[in-house]
Amino acid sequence: MANPGGKSTMLGHWRMVLRQAEEAARAGRYDEALVLASRPDVVDHHHAVRLRTKLALDLIARASRRGESDDVAGAIEDLDLAERQGAAPDTLAAARLSLADKVSAEVRGDLDAGEPARVIERIEQLARHKVGGPALRRTREIAEAWQSALDEARRGEFGRAHDQLDRAERLAAGSAHMALAGTRRDVETRQKAAAPRVEALYTALTAGKWAEVLTLSESVLEAIPEHPAARQARTRAWQQIGALSPSASWPDRGARMPQAALASDRTPAEPASPSVEAAPITWLNATLRTPFVPQPQPQQPQPARPAPRAGETGPKGRFLVWVDTVGGYLVCLDDQVILGRAGPDSQADVPLMGDLSRNHATLVRDGDSYVLRAHQPTFVNGRAVETTPLRDGDVIRLGSTVELEFRQPSPVSSTARLSIVSRHRLPLAVDGVLLMAETCIIDGSPQAHIPAPGLAKPVVLYRQAGALWCRATGGFEVDGRACAARAPLTLQSSILGDGFSFSLEALGTKSV
Repeated sequence: MANPGGKSTMLGHWRMVLRQAEEAARAGRYDEALVLASRPDVVDHHHAVRLRTKLALDLIARASRRGESDDVAGAIEDLDLAERQGAAPDTLAAARLSLADKVSAEVRGDLDAGEPARVIERIEQLARHKVGGPALRRTREIAEAWQSALDEARRGEFGRAHDQLDRAERLAAGSAHMALAGTRRDVETRQKAAAPRVEALYTALTAGKWAEVLTLSESVLEAIPEHPAARQARTRAWQQIGALSPSASWPDRGARMPQAALASDRTPAEPASPSVEAAPITWLNATLRTPFVPQPQPQQPQPARPAPRAGETGPKGRFLVWVDTVGGYLVCLDDQVILGRAGPDSQADVPLMGDLSRNHATLVRDGDSYVLRAHQPTFVNGRAVETTPLRDGDVIRLGSTVELEFRQPSPVSSTARLSIVSRHRLPLAVDGVLLMAETCIIDGSPQAHIPAPGLAKPVVLYRQAGALWCRATGGFEVDGRACAARAPLTLQSSILGDGFSFSLEALGTKSV
């Protein structure tokens, strides 16, 4: 557009835009000022370049003021924005070092409170924004040695735990003295309490007293949650007890259902074995309380990864799987799984012994992904959430202390695994929780849902035709009967193959 004098009215447009940017900067609206000074029609003008340089310096100055007032997040945001606007690296480095010195005292406070894991997490967050310095590096070394001591104690490696505590005390040089002393007392108390239990466990193992082994292994795991020998002993004890007395009832494990013969599976030439009975599949449906007996299926090729058909009635509820030399897992089959507090009146699918609501949050499987719906205070990777999708590796915190790690290890399966990373546990001493979709992979690879080091070829549990099946390379036995490549299972089945063995166990109520 031209005015009557023949000059364009757009010649002074850049002046108006930069004047608006300067007014926004004077008012402290730096984001707005940078947007105006970066508009395509003025971005290359030398006045705009000078203004953006000045704004970057103003952002660094404001970051310093925010750091002084304990607004660390705001200070980091200003420094990141100043870097994107081309602030001088030396100036940025000095500002970040100054911020690191200011925040180090606050981080030390977490260390004095005896929270090394929180210290490590906070320092890692600061490092992602290039905020660091000698004080934070020393604090992290103390926290890592401290956390390593706690991890070693959970595995029963008390000598290593004391070594790491000694290192943390040397690095701390007097700071966090009371909290470190408290941790040392806790480790010593746990060591004294566990020593006679471990000795009694080994004595019972040598004598083959499996009921006693089971009780003692649970006792050891109460004091040392990740004691490898106690875990293996517990698994072996359950297998031996099941082999000696399949109908025996044991406390806190969920009662086994009575077994019945499947006459339809036998031919006149195949007499029933007096020692092994075939059990009906008893699924834990709220609406289905009668045994479901699978009908013979015609022999035809099956897909590598079976998927349930739309509207198909399949297994639901929960069961336990005990894998020899590996451990036990609670398996949840439903698409919606409730996380909540354990107790006799709890309706939680995953009951946790912690300060939680009975219905604290719900995990919903939606196709290949999962969504977390919070009913009470819930956090994902430290951020408060109400409804959020989950990604592999996310850490879920329920309330203030209960933490779970969410994993989807296999790219070809929707099944997910929950591991308890805090000190809390379920009423049953299991190693994790599986949210089983179509398949569950037992293998020694990183893609396994149940990691089984040393297993050469994968074993797959899968859902098909309303039942649970097992697939493995070569032959294996199910409840003492030989099977080739694949076979249907019941929730009382024991499976034995080349290099692997595991058993399934039904859960009848949600109180465990």
